[in-house]
Amino acid sequence: MSTASQRVVGTPQALSDRPEIAIPYLLKSLHHTLRQAVDEALRAQRVELSFAHMATLYGLETEPGLTGAELSRRLFVTPQTMNTLLHSLELDKDIERQPHPSNQRAERWYLTKSGSTRLGKAKHAGEAVWARLLSALSVREVEQFKGFLQRCIEGFDLPRETHRQVVARKRSATVVKVPRRAASSSR
Repeated sequence: MSTASQRVVGTPQALSDRPEIAIPYLLKSLHHTLRQAVDEALRAQRVELSFAHMATLYGLETEPGLTGAELSRRLFVTPQTMNTLLHSLELDKDIERQPHPSNQRAERWYLTKSGSTRLGKAKHAGEAVWARLLSALSVREVEQFKGFLQRCIEGFDLPRETHRQVVARKRSATVVKVPRRAASSSR
C-alpha cells in the first residue's frame, strides 16, 4: 500500500458516507500526492524545475501573454508566490515580459525557446506520473472519470436556482414514496 493510500485509509473523515466530505478530501489528497510524484520525477530526470515552475510554464504555453495576477489565480497561488516564480523563471531566461497594451502597471509573460525546451523535458518526466496515476483504471473508467470531472466543473456554471433544482430532483428520485392508502391501512 502506498503512502498516499495509507493517508486516505487512515483518515476516518475521508471514509465518510457523505460525498461532500469524502470527495473534497480525496481530491486534495490526490492533488498533494500527484504534486509530490511530479516533483520526484522531475528530480529523477534532472529537470531543474519544481511542480510550480512547470505549471507556470505550462500556463504560459497554453495561454501566452497572461499577467502575473492571471497566472496566480489559475495556479491557486498568492500573487507574491507567483512573483517569485516569475522572477526565477525570468532569471533562467525561460520566460520574458512585455508591457501590457492597456494596463501600464501590468506585464504580460511569454515562454521563450529555452522555456519551451525545459517544459518539454518536464512534460516527458510527468507523462510517467500521469500513466501511473491512471494505471489503476480501465480505459472505460478513464473516460468516465474525465466525464465526471468535466460535469463537476460544469456544475459551477449552473445558476444557483438550477443547481438547487437538480439537487432536489436527485433527492426526490432516490426517495421511495409509499402510497397514503398503504401507509394508513398498516396502522
